[in-house]
Amino acid sequence: MRRAAHAVGRAGIVIGIGGAVVGMAASPALAAASLSVSPSGTVTSNTTLTASGSDGGNATAINQSRTLTLTLSDPNGSNLQQWSSGSVSSTRSATVKGTFDTAGAINGAYTFTLKVNSSTAATKSVTLRVPPAKVGGFGATPSGSVAHFTWNANSEPDLAGYDLVDVTDSSSPRDLTPGGVGTNVCDSSGCSVDIDFGSGAQGSTRQFVIDALRYTSPSHSATVASGDSSPVAVSFPTPAPASTGGGDTGGTTTDGGSTGGSSGGSTGSTGGSTGGSTGSTGGSTGGSTGGTATGGSTGGGKTGHGISVSHPSTALKAYLPSFSAGTAPNLPSVVTEVKPLPEGTYKPTLAYPDQVIGETSRSHGVQAAGVRDELVRVLNIDAVWKSLAGAVLVLLVAAHLRAWVAGVETDQLS
Repeated sequence: MRRAAHAVGRAGIVIGIGGAVVGMAASPALAAASLSVSPSGTVTSNTTLTASGSDGGNATAINQSRTLTLTLSDPNGSNLQQWSSGSVSSTRSATVKGTFDTAGAINGAYTFTLKVNSSTAATKSVTLRVPPAKVGGFGATPSGSVAHFTWNANSEPDLAGYDLVDVTDSSSPRDLTPGGVGTNVCDSSGCSVDIDFGSGAQGSTRQFVIDALRYTSPSHSATVASGDSSPVAVSFPTPAPASTGGGDTGGTTTDGGSTGGSSGGSTGSTGGSTGGSTGSTGGSTGGSTGGTATGGSTGGGKTGHGISVSHPSTALKAYLPSFSAGTAPNLPSVVTEVKPLPEGTYKPTLAYPDQVIGETSRSHGVQAAGVRDELVRVLNIDAVWKSLAGAVLVLLVAAHLRAWVAGVETDQLS
């Protein structure tokens, strides 16, 4: 019996080992899933991202198929694209590939996710931090102390704005628009800004460049700048002196007219008067022209968004739209006139009977008696008199005692 039990035990061990081998052959031999993205890390220029995922294959699996899915989500968490390997048999390695062109995409973190059937197998992220393109069509024209800047709008979807820089002193460039000007300085025809540099700029020449600014991610206020645009030079005109030539010219014409009048008789007289009026007209015209020239040296005369360079710390990113107040409603043209009541008349306005109010008055004598009684009650006059009488008695007793003591002392001495 003992030998039979040992034999049965050995047979059970053999059967168990064989069953384990068969089970291992029937189960899938899954390799670790892998996901690669190229380029990886932080991307600073527009390119094509290439992602490749694999599960390594299930060569020993029996009658098992699977599907690999690769998805790409943008910085806002929305799915952009999805790729699938399709159904793959157990005897082949399942792979999936996808490509994404970053041109026109916003900056931020993009995530590739690899799934085997419905289970997430691997994830990889790539950060786009691509600067905007250089600004094109940059130009500037002076008008007095005002520089009128124009340029072409950039097309990046996450553009933050533009930054104007004075590079006249290349070793110390001056930022004219700290924080940048917003994209609302642009319209379908382009972008424009007017900057008044004040009277100190007149007669000088300055160099300017402009940079485009782009957000680094949708949830971040940081920006990345493009390279400088081609520089432009602005020569601010020297203010013209006040013109007096027009008045002098008029005077000369008047003199000529007078001379013509004196030398030409009646005809000359007519010519003289004509010449005089022409001279006066020339004088007034010349004065007006001189005034216009002087005023023109300080005027802007442009249509861009105005900025004063005297306040460089002003935040210029958000130009608020202007709103005009609505027109006031028309007031009624008929005014009701209220006529005053004639003197000596009274017209009751409420339907209530007359009310009679009674008042009690007291004479001054009664009031004085009341005050006296109140003082007697407060001061308690009876008690005061009793106290005074007691004090007098005490003084009298003291006086008698003093006299008695003095008499006793005299008797003793005698």
